[in-house]
Amino acid sequence: MNQIDESINQLITAILESEEYQQYLKIREKVKQDPEKEKAIHDYRMRNYQMHKNRNVDLFDEFDRIEHEFESFRAESLVDDYLAAELAVCRLFQKINWSMLERVEFDLGFFDQ
Repeated sequence: MNQIDESINQLITAILESEEYQQYLKIREKVKQDPEKEKAIHDYRMRNYQMHKNRNVDLFDEFDRIEHEFESFRAESLVDDYLAAELAVCRLFQKINWSMLERVEFDLGFFDQ
């Protein structure tokens, strides 16, 4: 195994052992015990994904509409805890990606066009 593979394995181990990921796993288990709530969370996440993917909508108006529609749902502590834990893991991945992009010289100039 080369150095990059070893480093990737160490990074994966660090992620799996991280507080963020461990918290996510605990809350995910609680959500899985309520299949209706789990489906509702996935539906909410899909609506958000579709909103961001759709270029033909005003994101601010659509976001406000979805947030208003799901306001009472988001107020449930289990739902809020799950979405917060999921976001923390996503931010962990973002941090890893941005750290690599900032330190490894690689021409990404085509994004500026």
